[in-house]
Amino acid sequence: MFKVVALLADTMADAFTQSAKANIVLCYRENGEKVHQFLKEHGFLDSTLKPKTTGDMLALPFIEQVDGKEIERMLCSAFDFEIRIDCIELEYAEISNNPHAQLRSAVTSWLTSFNSSEGENGNFLKELPRKWQHLGDVVVLPETAFMSKEWNELINQRTIEELQHLWHHIARALGGKRLARQHPVTKDKHRTSQTELLLGQNGWVEFLDHGVQFGFDATKVMFSAGNVTERRRIGSIDMENEVVVDAYAGVGYYTLHMALRSRAKHIHACEINPDSITGLTWAQETNGLNKQMTIHQGDNQETLPKLYGQADRCHLGLLPSSEAVWNHAIGCLKPEGGWIHIHMNVHKNELDKWQDQTLETLKEYAGQHQRNWKISIEHLEFVKWFSPHIQHVVLDVQCREILQE
Repeated sequence: MFKVVALLADTMADAFTQSAKANIVLCYRENGEKVHQFLKEHGFLDSTLKPKTTGDMLALPFIEQVDGKEIERMLCSAFDFEIRIDCIELEYAEISNNPHAQLRSAVTSWLTSFNSSEGENGNFLKELPRKWQHLGDVVVLPETAFMSKEWNELINQRTIEELQHLWHHIARALGGKRLARQHPVTKDKHRTSQTELLLGQNGWVEFLDHGVQFGFDATKVMFSAGNVTERRRIGSIDMENEVVVDAYAGVGYYTLHMALRSRAKHIHACEINPDSITGLTWAQETNGLNKQMTIHQGDNQETLPKLYGQADRCHLGLLPSSEAVWNHAIGCLKPEGGWIHIHMNVHKNELDKWQDQTLETLKEYAGQHQRNWKISIEHLEFVKWFSPHIQHVVLDVQCREILQE
Protein backbone atom coordinates (compact mmCIF):
# COMPACT_ATOMS: atom_id res chain seq x y z
CA MET A 1 0.00 0.00 0.00
CA PHE A 2 1.37 3.44 -0.97
CA LYS A 3 2.14 5.64 2.02
CA VAL A 4 2.79 9.36 2.30
CA VAL A 5 4.60 10.54 5.41
CA ALA A 6 4.72 14.33 5.82
CA LEU A 7 7.74 14.09 8.08
CA LEU A 8 11.36 14.56 7.21
CA ALA A 9 14.18 12.66 8.83
CA ASP A 10 16.38 14.88 10.97
CA THR A 11 19.38 13.68 9.04
CA MET A 12 18.09 15.55 5.97
CA ALA A 13 17.98 18.96 7.65
CA ASP A 14 21.61 19.95 7.11
CA ALA A 15 22.23 23.40 5.64
CA PHE A 16 24.59 23.97 2.73
CA THR A 17 26.38 26.97 1.40
CA GLN A 18 25.00 28.23 -1.91
CA SER A 19 21.76 26.46 -1.17
CA ALA A 20 18.06 27.18 -1.32
CA LYS A 21 14.85 25.93 0.22
CA ALA A 22 13.40 23.22 -2.01
CA ASN A 23 10.23 21.18 -2.19
CA ILE A 24 11.29 17.55 -2.26
CA VAL A 25 10.10 14.00 -2.69
CA LEU A 26 11.98 11.80 -0.22
CA CYS A 27 12.13 8.10 -1.03
CA TYR A 28 14.33 5.08 -0.46
CA ARG A 29 17.33 5.07 -2.77
CA GLU A 30 16.25 1.80 -4.38
CA ASN A 31 13.15 3.61 -5.70
CA GLY A 32 14.99 6.82 -6.61
CA GLU A 33 15.40 6.07 -10.31
CA LYS A 34 11.65 5.54 -10.75
CA VAL A 35 10.73 8.74 -8.88
CA HIS A 36 13.41 10.75 -10.71
CA GLN A 37 12.17 9.53 -14.08
CA PHE A 38 8.57 10.27 -13.12
CA LEU A 39 9.37 13.84 -12.08
CA LYS A 40 11.47 14.42 -15.18
CA GLU A 41 8.89 13.06 -17.63
CA HIS A 42 6.15 15.23 -16.16
CA GLY A 43 8.31 18.35 -16.08
CA PHE A 44 8.27 18.47 -12.28
CA LEU A 45 11.98 17.91 -11.61
CA ASP A 46 13.86 21.00 -10.46
CA SER A 47 17.15 20.58 -12.33
CA THR A 48 18.69 23.70 -10.80
CA LEU A 49 19.14 21.93 -7.45
CA LYS A 50 21.14 18.85 -6.55
CA PRO A 51 19.38 15.71 -5.28
CA LYS A 52 20.71 14.67 -1.88
CA THR A 53 21.33 11.22 -0.43
CA THR A 54 21.54 10.41 3.26
CA GLY A 55 21.86 6.79 4.25
CA ASP A 56 19.10 4.85 2.53
CA MET A 57 17.12 7.98 1.58
CA LEU A 58 17.16 10.19 -1.52
CA ALA A 59 15.70 13.71 -1.72
CA LEU A 60 14.56 14.80 -5.20
CA PRO A 61 13.57 18.47 -5.72
CA PHE A 62 10.43 19.37 -7.63
CA ILE A 63 9.51 22.75 -9.11
CA GLU A 64 7.84 25.37 -6.95
CA GLN A 65 4.74 25.88 -9.09
CA VAL A 66 3.53 22.30 -8.57
CA ASP A 67 1.63 21.71 -5.34
CA GLY A 68 3.01 18.97 -3.10
CA LYS A 69 -0.43 17.42 -2.70
CA GLU A 70 -0.70 17.06 -6.49
CA ILE A 71 2.66 15.30 -6.53
CA GLU A 72 1.42 12.97 -3.77
CA ARG A 73 -1.76 12.16 -5.65
CA MET A 74 0.01 11.36 -8.89
CA LEU A 75 2.73 9.26 -7.27
CA CYS A 76 0.13 7.41 -5.21
CA SER A 77 -1.66 6.30 -8.35
CA ALA A 78 1.58 5.33 -10.10
CA PHE A 79 3.59 3.51 -7.43
CA ASP A 80 3.21 1.41 -4.28
CA PHE A 81 6.17 2.39 -2.12
CA GLU A 82 6.81 4.87 0.66
CA ILE A 83 7.73 8.51 0.02
CA ARG A 84 7.90 11.66 2.14
CA ILE A 85 7.05 15.19 1.02
CA ASP A 86 8.80 18.14 2.62
CA CYS A 87 10.85 21.31 2.14
CA ILE A 88 14.58 21.37 2.92
CA GLU A 89 17.81 23.14 1.96
CA LEU A 90 19.51 21.77 -1.14
CA GLU A 91 22.65 22.86 -2.95
CA TYR A 92 22.40 24.43 -6.36
CA ALA A 93 23.45 22.17 -9.19
CA GLU A 94 26.78 22.93 -10.82
CA ILE A 95 26.55 24.91 -14.00
CA SER A 96 27.43 22.86 -17.06
CA ASN A 97 30.29 23.82 -19.37
CA ASN A 98 27.53 24.22 -21.96
CA PRO A 99 25.20 26.96 -20.69
CA HIS A 100 23.09 26.70 -23.84
CA ALA A 101 22.23 23.13 -22.90
CA GLN A 102 21.42 24.25 -19.37
CA LEU A 103 19.14 26.99 -20.70
CA ARG A 104 17.37 24.59 -23.03
CA SER A 105 16.88 22.08 -20.22
CA ALA A 106 15.44 24.69 -17.83
CA VAL A 107 13.01 26.07 -20.41
CA THR A 108 12.00 22.59 -21.56
CA SER A 109 11.18 21.64 -17.98
CA TRP A 110 9.01 24.73 -17.60
CA LEU A 111 7.22 24.18 -20.91
CA THR A 112 6.55 20.54 -20.15
CA SER A 113 4.84 21.47 -16.90
CA PHE A 114 2.04 22.95 -19.03
CA ASN A 115 1.62 19.70 -20.97
CA SER A 116 3.00 21.18 -24.16
CA SER A 117 3.59 18.58 -26.83
CA GLU A 118 7.09 17.90 -28.06
CA GLY A 119 6.30 19.68 -31.33
CA GLU A 120 4.98 22.75 -29.52
CA ASN A 121 8.07 22.85 -27.31
CA GLY A 122 10.26 22.84 -30.39
CA ASN A 123 8.63 26.03 -31.65
CA PHE A 124 9.51 27.78 -28.41
CA LEU A 125 12.98 26.29 -28.00
CA LYS A 126 14.20 27.44 -31.40
CA GLU A 127 13.67 31.03 -30.22
CA LEU A 128 16.03 30.73 -27.23
CA PRO A 129 18.73 33.44 -27.00
CA ARG A 130 22.22 32.50 -28.11
CA LYS A 131 24.07 35.18 -26.16
CA TRP A 132 23.79 37.14 -22.94
CA GLN A 133 26.04 39.04 -20.56
CA HIS A 134 26.75 38.90 -16.85
CA LEU A 135 26.78 42.00 -14.66
CA GLY A 136 27.58 40.71 -11.19
CA ASP A 137 24.85 38.18 -10.40
CA VAL A 138 22.50 39.62 -13.04
CA VAL A 139 22.17 37.78 -16.35
CA VAL A 140 21.20 40.29 -19.05
CA LEU A 141 19.38 38.79 -22.04
CA PRO A 142 19.22 40.51 -25.45
CA GLU A 143 16.13 42.58 -26.15
CA THR A 144 14.70 39.95 -28.52
CA ALA A 145 14.80 37.15 -25.91
CA PHE A 146 11.37 35.59 -25.28
CA MET A 147 9.73 38.34 -27.33
CA SER A 148 8.59 36.37 -30.39
CA LYS A 149 4.89 36.11 -31.24
CA GLU A 150 4.73 32.56 -29.84
CA TRP A 151 6.43 33.51 -26.59
CA ASN A 152 4.32 36.64 -26.14
CA GLU A 153 1.12 34.61 -26.52
CA LEU A 154 2.31 32.01 -24.01
CA ILE A 155 3.58 34.56 -21.50
CA ASN A 156 0.27 36.46 -21.62
CA GLN A 157 -1.50 33.24 -20.59
CA ARG A 158 0.67 32.61 -17.54
CA THR A 159 0.40 34.03 -14.04
CA ILE A 160 3.05 36.25 -12.47
CA GLU A 161 4.07 33.34 -10.23
CA GLU A 162 4.47 31.02 -13.21
CA LEU A 163 6.60 33.56 -15.07
CA GLN A 164 8.75 34.17 -12.01
CA HIS A 165 9.41 30.44 -11.94
CA LEU A 166 10.56 30.56 -15.58
CA TRP A 167 12.85 33.56 -14.99
CA HIS A 168 14.26 31.97 -11.84
CA HIS A 169 15.34 28.79 -13.60
CA ILE A 170 16.72 30.65 -16.61
CA ALA A 171 18.86 32.78 -14.30
CA ARG A 172 20.11 29.70 -12.44
CA ALA A 173 20.81 27.83 -15.67
CA LEU A 174 22.99 30.71 -16.88
CA GLY A 175 24.84 31.13 -13.60
CA GLY A 176 23.03 34.12 -12.12
CA LYS A 177 20.59 35.02 -9.37
CA ARG A 178 18.74 37.83 -11.14
CA LEU A 179 17.55 38.16 -14.73
CA ALA A 180 17.11 41.19 -16.97
CA ARG A 181 16.36 41.92 -20.60
CA GLN A 182 17.96 44.69 -22.61
CA HIS A 183 16.02 47.40 -24.39
CA PRO A 184 17.39 50.17 -26.61
CA VAL A 185 19.03 53.04 -24.75
CA THR A 186 17.32 56.40 -25.01
CA LYS A 187 18.60 58.68 -27.75
CA ASP A 188 18.75 61.75 -25.54
CA LYS A 189 21.94 63.16 -24.04
CA HIS A 190 21.65 60.92 -20.98
CA ARG A 191 21.61 57.71 -23.09
CA THR A 192 19.65 56.05 -20.28
CA SER A 193 19.44 52.27 -20.15
CA GLN A 194 15.91 50.86 -20.36
CA THR A 195 16.89 47.37 -19.27
CA GLU A 196 13.91 45.45 -17.89
CA LEU A 197 14.36 43.52 -14.66
CA LEU A 198 12.57 40.17 -14.99
CA LEU A 199 13.73 38.59 -11.73
CA GLY A 200 14.98 40.42 -8.66
CA GLN A 201 14.07 43.30 -6.39
CA ASN A 202 16.44 45.95 -7.78
CA GLY A 203 18.98 46.47 -10.54
CA TRP A 204 22.05 47.51 -8.51
CA VAL A 205 25.08 45.39 -9.42
CA GLU A 206 28.64 45.25 -8.15
CA PHE A 207 31.45 43.32 -9.81
CA LEU A 208 35.19 43.19 -10.42
CA ASP A 209 36.58 43.83 -13.92
CA HIS A 210 40.35 43.36 -14.34
CA GLY A 211 40.85 44.31 -10.71
CA VAL A 212 38.55 47.35 -10.93
CA GLN A 213 35.38 47.59 -8.80
CA PHE A 214 32.21 48.68 -10.62
CA GLY A 215 28.80 49.43 -9.15
CA PHE A 216 25.64 50.84 -10.77
CA ASP A 217 21.95 50.23 -11.43
CA ALA A 218 21.83 48.07 -14.56
CA THR A 219 18.22 49.09 -15.27
CA LYS A 220 19.27 52.75 -15.53
CA VAL A 221 22.83 52.64 -16.86
CA MET A 222 24.28 51.11 -20.01
CA PHE A 223 27.32 48.86 -19.66
CA SER A 224 28.63 46.81 -22.57
CA ALA A 225 30.54 43.77 -21.37
CA GLY A 226 31.52 43.13 -25.00
CA ASN A 227 34.19 45.87 -24.96
CA VAL A 228 36.38 43.89 -22.58
CA THR A 229 39.36 43.87 -24.97
CA GLU A 230 39.39 47.66 -25.22
CA ARG A 231 39.09 48.09 -21.46
CA ARG A 232 42.06 45.76 -21.12
CA ARG A 233 44.03 47.66 -23.78
CA ILE A 234 43.36 51.17 -22.50
CA GLY A 235 44.30 50.07 -18.99
CA SER A 236 47.60 48.67 -20.28
CA ILE A 237 48.81 52.02 -21.65
CA ASP A 238 51.29 53.74 -19.34
CA MET A 239 49.75 57.06 -18.30
CA GLU A 240 51.90 57.71 -15.24
CA ASN A 241 52.25 61.45 -14.49
CA GLU A 242 49.54 62.25 -17.06
CA VAL A 243 46.39 64.30 -16.65
CA VAL A 244 43.53 62.66 -18.54
CA VAL A 245 40.16 64.04 -19.60
CA ASP A 246 37.42 61.47 -20.19
CA ALA A 247 34.64 63.23 -22.08
CA TYR A 248 32.08 60.45 -21.61
CA ALA A 249 32.92 58.80 -18.30
CA GLY A 250 29.65 56.96 -17.67
CA VAL A 251 30.07 54.75 -14.59
CA GLY A 252 33.83 54.73 -15.13
CA TYR A 253 33.77 52.29 -18.03
CA TYR A 254 37.25 53.34 -19.21
CA THR A 255 37.92 56.05 -16.61
CA LEU A 256 38.55 53.62 -13.78
CA HIS A 257 40.93 51.49 -15.83
CA MET A 258 42.96 54.53 -16.78
CA ALA A 259 43.08 55.66 -13.15
CA LEU A 260 43.95 52.31 -11.59
CA ARG A 261 45.72 50.23 -14.19
CA SER A 262 47.26 52.95 -16.37
CA ARG A 263 48.19 54.90 -13.21
CA ALA A 264 47.14 58.31 -14.55
CA LYS A 265 48.17 61.17 -12.27
CA HIS A 266 44.68 62.69 -12.36
CA ILE A 267 41.49 62.05 -14.31
CA HIS A 268 38.77 64.59 -15.08
CA ALA A 269 35.61 62.50 -15.59
CA CYS A 270 32.84 64.32 -17.46
CA GLU A 271 29.31 62.85 -17.27
CA ILE A 272 25.77 64.17 -17.69
CA ASN A 273 23.61 61.23 -16.56
CA PRO A 274 22.76 61.44 -12.80
CA ASP A 275 22.38 57.65 -12.59
CA SER A 276 25.84 57.19 -14.09
CA ILE A 277 27.19 59.76 -11.63
CA THR A 278 25.80 57.63 -8.78
CA GLY A 279 27.76 54.60 -10.00
CA LEU A 280 30.86 56.63 -10.79
CA THR A 281 30.86 58.23 -7.33
CA TRP A 282 30.45 54.81 -5.71
CA ALA A 283 33.38 53.45 -7.73
CA GLN A 284 35.53 56.48 -6.96
CA GLU A 285 35.08 55.84 -3.23
CA THR A 286 35.32 52.04 -3.43
CA ASN A 287 38.49 52.07 -5.53
CA GLY A 288 40.15 54.74 -3.39
CA LEU A 289 40.29 57.39 -6.12
CA ASN A 290 38.98 60.43 -4.26
CA LYS A 291 42.24 62.34 -4.72
CA GLN A 292 43.04 60.98 -8.16
CA MET A 293 39.75 61.72 -9.91
CA THR A 294 37.49 64.75 -10.28
CA ILE A 295 33.91 64.25 -11.47
CA HIS A 296 32.41 67.02 -13.61
CA GLN A 297 28.64 66.59 -13.74
CA GLY A 298 26.75 68.20 -16.60
CA ASP A 299 26.79 68.65 -20.36
CA ASN A 300 30.36 68.20 -21.61
CA GLN A 301 29.80 71.03 -24.07
CA GLU A 302 29.91 73.19 -20.95
CA THR A 303 32.35 71.26 -18.73
CA LEU A 304 35.08 70.53 -21.30
CA PRO A 305 35.91 74.19 -22.10
CA LYS A 306 36.70 74.65 -18.40
CA LEU A 307 39.47 72.07 -18.81
CA TYR A 308 41.20 73.66 -21.82
CA GLY A 309 44.98 73.36 -21.78
CA GLN A 310 45.15 70.89 -18.88
CA ALA A 311 45.28 67.40 -20.42
CA ASP A 312 48.01 65.10 -21.66
CA ARG A 313 45.38 62.74 -23.01
CA CYS A 314 41.68 62.88 -23.97
CA HIS A 315 39.39 59.88 -24.18
CA LEU A 316 36.24 60.12 -26.33
CA GLY A 317 34.28 56.93 -25.75
CA LEU A 318 30.82 57.67 -27.18
CA LEU A 319 29.10 55.60 -29.88
CA PRO A 320 28.06 55.81 -32.60
CA SER A 321 30.14 59.00 -32.82
CA SER A 322 32.13 61.28 -30.52
CA GLU A 323 32.65 63.94 -33.19
CA ALA A 324 30.65 66.51 -31.21
CA VAL A 325 33.58 66.96 -28.81
CA TRP A 326 36.60 66.64 -31.11
CA ASN A 327 37.10 70.39 -31.08
CA HIS A 328 36.93 70.43 -27.28
CA ALA A 329 39.41 67.56 -27.07
CA ILE A 330 41.93 69.58 -29.07
CA GLY A 331 41.31 72.49 -26.72
CA CYS A 332 41.78 70.36 -23.60
CA LEU A 333 45.26 69.16 -24.59
CA LYS A 334 48.25 71.06 -23.24
CA PRO A 335 50.03 73.43 -25.65
CA GLU A 336 52.76 70.83 -26.20
CA GLY A 337 50.15 68.32 -27.38
CA GLY A 338 49.22 64.83 -26.27
CA TRP A 339 46.96 61.91 -27.21
CA ILE A 340 43.32 61.58 -28.26
CA HIS A 341 41.46 58.23 -28.31
CA ILE A 342 38.44 58.48 -30.62
CA HIS A 343 35.71 55.82 -30.52
CA MET A 344 33.54 55.52 -33.62
CA ASN A 345 31.24 53.19 -35.53
CA VAL A 346 32.49 52.99 -39.12
CA HIS A 347 31.49 50.94 -42.15
CA LYS A 348 34.19 48.40 -42.92
CA ASN A 349 34.60 49.76 -46.45
CA GLU A 350 35.08 53.34 -45.28
CA LEU A 351 37.79 52.96 -42.65
CA ASP A 352 40.58 54.52 -44.71
CA LYS A 353 38.39 57.40 -45.84
CA TRP A 354 37.17 58.03 -42.30
CA GLN A 355 40.72 58.13 -40.92
CA ASP A 356 41.81 60.65 -43.54
CA GLN A 357 38.76 62.84 -42.90
CA THR A 358 39.25 62.64 -39.14
CA LEU A 359 42.87 63.68 -39.44
CA GLU A 360 41.95 66.69 -41.59
CA THR A 361 39.20 67.73 -39.18
CA LEU A 362 41.54 67.55 -36.18
CA LYS A 363 44.14 69.63 -38.00
CA GLU A 364 41.49 72.25 -38.74
CA TYR A 365 40.48 72.38 -35.07
CA ALA A 366 44.12 72.64 -34.02
CA GLY A 367 44.46 75.69 -36.23
CA GLN A 368 41.40 77.25 -34.62
CA HIS A 369 43.07 76.80 -31.22
CA GLN A 370 46.31 78.20 -32.61
CA ARG A 371 48.17 74.95 -32.01
CA ASN A 372 51.26 74.41 -34.12
CA TRP A 373 51.14 70.60 -34.04
CA LYS A 374 52.03 67.62 -36.09
CA ILE A 375 48.97 65.36 -35.85
CA SER A 376 49.33 61.71 -36.77
CA ILE A 377 47.38 58.48 -36.53
CA GLU A 378 49.42 55.97 -34.53
CA HIS A 379 46.98 53.06 -34.27
CA LEU A 380 43.50 51.88 -35.28
CA GLU A 381 42.03 49.35 -32.85
CA PHE A 382 39.17 47.08 -33.91
CA VAL A 383 36.98 46.49 -30.85
CA LYS A 384 34.02 44.49 -32.17
CA TRP A 385 31.32 44.35 -34.80
CA PHE A 386 28.56 46.78 -33.84
CA SER A 387 26.24 45.46 -36.54
CA PRO A 388 26.69 43.77 -39.94
CA HIS A 389 29.41 45.69 -41.82
CA ILE A 390 29.71 48.32 -39.03
CA GLN A 391 32.82 48.17 -36.85
CA HIS A 392 33.41 49.73 -33.44
CA VAL A 393 36.94 51.10 -33.70
CA VAL A 394 39.23 53.31 -31.63
CA LEU A 395 41.63 55.71 -33.33
CA ASP A 396 44.75 56.63 -31.35
CA VAL A 397 45.89 60.08 -32.47
CA GLN A 398 49.07 61.80 -31.34
CA CYS A 399 49.49 65.56 -31.36
CA ARG A 400 53.09 66.86 -31.09
CA GLU A 401 54.21 70.45 -30.91
CA ILE A 402 56.38 71.61 -33.80
CA LEU A 403 59.23 73.50 -32.19
CA GLN A 404 60.49 76.59 -34.00
CA GLU A 405 64.22 76.59 -34.72
